Amino acid sequence: MKRRDLGTSPCPIDRSLSEVGDTWTLQILRDAMHGVTRFTDFNKRIGLASNILSARLQKLVAVGIFEIQDSALGNSHEYVLTEKGRDFHAVLSALRQWGQRHLFEDDEQMTRAIDARTGQPPRHISLIAEDGRELTPEDMLLVRSRAADPIEAAVPVDTPRRHKA
Repeated sequence: MKRRDLGTSPCPIDRSLSEVGDTWTLQILRDAMHGVTRFTDFNKRIGLASNILSARLQKLVAVGIFEIQDSALGNSHEYVLTEKGRDFHAVLSALRQWGQRHLFEDDEQMTRAIDARTGQPPRHISLIAEDGRELTPEDMLLVRSRAADPIEAAVPVDTPRRHKA
């Protein structure tokens, strides 16, 4: 079965997955968030075949998540996160927190991210409404509009949840 192109979907999750939706890409981005910039270092840390790593890095450059800069060592180049790439930090942090919460037994070793300044773990990431409430999936409604339009111009999307209302 041929996979459909998610890059033109009206769903932001689909479009995000079209750019970063595979295991290797997420591991590359995880390591980049922690300072890895060189091909050989990504290769050592992830253990990915060079041709696959090269293809993933090229795609991340093509979609504007990385930019290539000359290495300070002068003998190669580095993959440096752009603003778009750095914005992915919260997504990876949410994924890390979900994994910490649901995928480890109490006696298992895991890596944890902490605030470098305080040594404390960050607060749990959550969606907060304008009025301060923490939003659950049941609180959310899908609407459709052009990206540049004000939210007031949006039209509700027909979903199973909407049918129950």
